Amino acid sequence: MSKPHVLILAPFSKTYIEQLSASFDITYSSWLKSMKLRDPDEMASLINSHKSIAVLIESDFIFEETLTQVNTLKFIGICRSAINHVDIDSATEHNIAVVNTPARNARAVAEYVLSVTLNIARKTTAANNYVHSGMWKNPTDPYREFRGSELEGKKIGLLGMGAIGREIAALMYKLGMEILSHDPYLKIAPKNVRLTNVDELISKSDFLVTVAPLNQETIGFMNAKRLSQMKKGSALITVSGVSIVDQKELVKSLNSGHLSGAAIDVFDTHPVAPDSPLFENNNLLLTPHIAGATHETIERHSNMLTTDLIRFLNNVKPVNIINPEVLNHI
Repeated sequence: MSKPHVLILAPFSKTYIEQLSASFDITYSSWLKSMKLRDPDEMASLINSHKSIAVLIESDFIFEETLTQVNTLKFIGICRSAINHVDIDSATEHNIAVVNTPARNARAVAEYVLSVTLNIARKTTAANNYVHSGMWKNPTDPYREFRGSELEGKKIGLLGMGAIGREIAALMYKLGMEILSHDPYLKIAPKNVRLTNVDELISKSDFLVTVAPLNQETIGFMNAKRLSQMKKGSALITVSGVSIVDQKELVKSLNSGHLSGAAIDVFDTHPVAPDSPLFENNNLLLTPHIAGATHETIERHSNMLTTDLIRFLNNVKPVNIINPEVLNHI
C-alpha cells in the first residue's frame, strides 16, 4: 500500500524530511530554490497531481480558489506564526486542518535586536565604513567620533510583549539592562520586566523596540509627538512593521540629532521603494527583512510541523492547530 503524499514548498530541515519519509511519500521543492510562488490554479494542479494529503508552505498562499479544486488535501502547515497565507474559513469549510508555527523565529529576531542595539551603541557599521572608505587618516580621530556607550544600566523599552518581546527581555537582562514594557493585553509582567504606561516607556527608554504587531491599533503609533517625547540621544528599533512609525518624522528626528540612531527590518514594500525617506539619514540602519532568517528558525519550524503532522496522522490533536473544530469531521 502506498504512503500518503506530503508536498513541502518551504525551506525544511533534511533531518525532519527523513523523519517524515518513514510515514509519507515526500515531494520537496522549497520556494527559496525554485524561486517560484504558484497562483491558485497552479497550486491546485500541483496538489492534485500528487494526490497530496498535506502541504507545508512558508511564502506561498492557499486561498479558496485553490481549496475548491482539491479533494485529497487534509492538512496545511504554515511555517510562520502569522496565518494570513491561508484562507482559514475556507479550509475549515473543506475540513482541512491548518497548523502554524508560533514563535519559530522569536530567538532569531531577539538576537537581531541585540545585534543592532550593539551596533547603534558602538557605531560599528559607521566605523567599518570609515575605515573602508579611507577616511581614517589620523589615529586619534576615531576615539572622538566613534566613542560609544555600554548597555549595562541602560533602559530598553519594549512596545509589545509577545514571544519575541520575552526573548529580547531575557537577552538584554543578562547584559545588565533595565527592561520596561507596555502591552495593553498583558496583566502580569514576565520575570525581570517592569510593565509601565506608554508615556513612561517612550520618555525613559534609551532604546525603544517596537515588537507589537502592525494593525489598526498600532499603525502610525510612533507619530511626531511620540518621537519628540523620546529621550534625547535614544534610539528606535522596529522589527514588526515600519508603518508603526511615521517615517518622515523619524528621519527628521535623526537629522536634528534628537535620536542617535534607528534600525528597521520590516518595510511597507520589499525591497524598499527608491524614493523612501528612510534613505535620507546615514544613522538609520536598514536591513532587508532578515531578522528571523537563521538556520535554527528552519530547524524549529521543521520540528514543529513534523510533530503536528505525525500527530494528525495518528489521530492525535496537533499542538498548534488553528481550527480544531475540523478534527471532528476528519
